[in-house]
Amino acid sequence: MEFKSKKNIITQENPFANDKLNRKNHIKNLSTLLLNISSPIVVSINAPWGCGKTTFLEMLNADLRNSSCKTVYYSAWETDFAPDPLLAFLGEMNKEIELIINDNRNKNIAWENTKKAGKHILKNAIPAIIKVSTAGVIDAEKIIEDESSKFMEGLSKDYIKEYLNNKTAIAKFKEGIEKILSKNDTEITKLYVIIDELDRCRPTYAVELLERIKHLLDIKGLVFVLALDKLQLSHSIKAIYGSEFDSLGYLRRFIDIEYTLPRVELNDFIDEQYNHFGFTDFFQKRKSYSAFQNESSTLKNTFKLLADAKQLSLREIEQLFARINLVILSTEENVHLYPVLLVFLILAKDHDINLYNTYMNEDSPPNIMIEFLYKIIPENIRVNSHECHLIEGFIIGAKYDEYKNKQGNTLLEHEKIVNNPNIDIKIKRYSESIIKIASSFSGFRNEISLSSLKERIDMSESFKFQSNEC
Repeated sequence: MEFKSKKNIITQENPFANDKLNRKNHIKNLSTLLLNISSPIVVSINAPWGCGKTTFLEMLNADLRNSSCKTVYYSAWETDFAPDPLLAFLGEMNKEIELIINDNRNKNIAWENTKKAGKHILKNAIPAIIKVSTAGVIDAEKIIEDESSKFMEGLSKDYIKEYLNNKTAIAKFKEGIEKILSKNDTEITKLYVIIDELDRCRPTYAVELLERIKHLLDIKGLVFVLALDKLQLSHSIKAIYGSEFDSLGYLRRFIDIEYTLPRVELNDFIDEQYNHFGFTDFFQKRKSYSAFQNESSTLKNTFKLLADAKQLSLREIEQLFARINLVILSTEENVHLYPVLLVFLILAKDHDINLYNTYMNEDSPPNIMIEFLYKIIPENIRVNSHECHLIEGFIIGAKYDEYKNKQGNTLLEHEKIVNNPNIDIKIKRYSESIIKIASSFSGFRNEISLSSLKERIDMSESFKFQSNEC
């Protein structure tokens, strides 16, 4: 069995060989758009954490290169040690620019001039006090003309003078890159700059990168593709400009087109992870025991039910699989695993550790855990789901032992439903099923050992996994 999920390897020879989320068509459509779109332009690839942005961008990058496009791909998070995003940008694009130059003397001179201008810009960056005061948007000439402006109060004239001098360097910087990308008077080489993990950067770096792209790198031929979690990035912006700042409106200044990753079919992804971890083979060996015949299907179906109910991200699903895998690896072949209860309890522990600990206390009834189940699974889904029947039945049944019955009033409530002639037949059948399942654990031989299950679940918490980029 595999120990943990592995990162997808994307190659230019076959970009979609590991397209486990069936995104090839989406990438092909986006590639076509990027090939035909005018520049300069900034396109964002928006999705929450753990939804596969990195793999999507890697496949997009490979597909663009297969169309003979010039691309620069890098992680903003891995470069946010740089004092200024412009420095990281110049460093990352240097190799691709040299390929575009290709011994062209004029373009080589233009690139050297560009780097010199960039060095000057970096040395004489706009003072942070001006940037923060104006949310990164400043027109120094307008400030000078407006003598009554409050911005003039407390600002050194030397800062303004230095900024005006800097405008010459900015113009030379832009002119240099335009010359490098120009084929002739009418044609231009597009350079696709693909930047991943912007939302993982320190807030100031992320905001500065956006500002650099909009105010300094708005150059014909440059196409920026940024992977980000818009909501998370908006929090970073508020961390700089204040909690009342319109961060989403601010983001719209920098992004021309927003592309939201299509929702993944979770069932297919779970099937793939199930096979990757070797669960099928593990459970096949246990089928020699009659009590374990249905473990494999119930584990997978319960996983699908709860992943959808909690709207788990792909990365969260991978991590949950890794946790369950540790419990499985620590379980003897002839020992009850209770896969339905296992998945639910791990999910509950991640949701609320106090909820988990309260339920696991041998003296507490199961009511609090049933309330959690009802909260995440609506009644119309719950009564029609065999896995929900099992989950609730196991939650109650696990609280029975020969000496201390801690099922509380849960079974009594279901009995009232069964005996109420005014209750919908589906709800009645659900309660009948819960009573049957929960009652099957009465008697010494049938007891669920919650302490043993807790020990294995808690053991899995002792291991930390390095997250694979999705």
